[in-house]
Amino acid sequence: MNNELPLVSIIVPVYKVEKYLNQCVESIINQTYQNLEIILIDDGSPDNCGQLIDDWAKRDERIVALHQKNGGLSAARNTGLDNCHGEWLAFVDSDDYVAKDYIEKMLKAAMRDHTNLVISHYYEVDEISGEQINIKHNPAKVYNIDEFWKLYYSPEKKFVPLVVAWDKLYAREIFEERRYAVGLVHEDEEIIFDIVKNARRISIISNSLYYYRVNRSGSIMAGIHASDKMNQVILEIKKTRTLKLMHDEIWIGAIGATDDLIIDAINSKALFNDAKAREFYSEVIPMAKKNQRILSKHGYKLGEKQRVYLAIPGLICFLKRVKNNFKKIYIAR
Repeated sequence: MNNELPLVSIIVPVYKVEKYLNQCVESIINQTYQNLEIILIDDGSPDNCGQLIDDWAKRDERIVALHQKNGGLSAARNTGLDNCHGEWLAFVDSDDYVAKDYIEKMLKAAMRDHTNLVISHYYEVDEISGEQINIKHNPAKVYNIDEFWKLYYSPEKKFVPLVVAWDKLYAREIFEERRYAVGLVHEDEEIIFDIVKNARRISIISNSLYYYRVNRSGSIMAGIHASDKMNQVILEIKKTRTLKLMHDEIWIGAIGATDDLIIDAINSKALFNDAKAREFYSEVIPMAKKNQRILSKHGYKLGEKQRVYLAIPGLICFLKRVKNNFKKIYIAR
């Protein structure tokens, strides 16, 4: 590859990954596509990562080492976005690594399909066992916005590759006026609506090109999946995304989003029934009924289960709560 080909910026937030950083960087500098700008952002890491990225910058002129006070993953990604120069962008988490043709295959797909967002697939690498699991593929094709959201909300889809920041190649203009929300858990879910809207045409390719490390102690995602705070954040993100899909008249996506939101609202109230769950339920059910009326006018129907839930939401909540209480009593016996 020569320097007449597009410059691709690879943004790597770095925090407490001293054990994994060299493998990550080596997988990037050894790409078959060489016209790269590699931005390593030390996000106030308390270990030796800051020195490691400075050493890497001395060894390879394509590497830019940046240092900042700890602000979290989103803040580090934003620093990379603010300082990159490539026509194309990619993100790699610093405890992961990528196939040698990670950039080449995605960039070829973008050029071939005339798309400005490419999504690949990935392997889960178990930190404990060393096992590599090839995650089931989403169908490889070119998607418009409607088709993407239909896949996103379909029961057959594999969700993670569609929403995460990594495993993707982005045209620079996708982030021209958009940045990640700092301090927000599940920032990838919050930004995905605007990414897809700005992309317009999306290539999903069949290749598994990214190696995502799981069961790593100290990971930024470790231990937060059961958090009530995180659950509430996800619910609010889903509600906002549903409103945006309705506003933009992306009806296929709006059906899936509304269906999803009804189930979440019912389950949250039935299982937790705290003040936040009741508030969310009281906001979502009337909103979903309004969406149902609008969608119906345009010839779209919610799912059968969701239509039943909307008809008798209070009764469904009661029955689910009774069932859950019986289950707790049975387990306790």
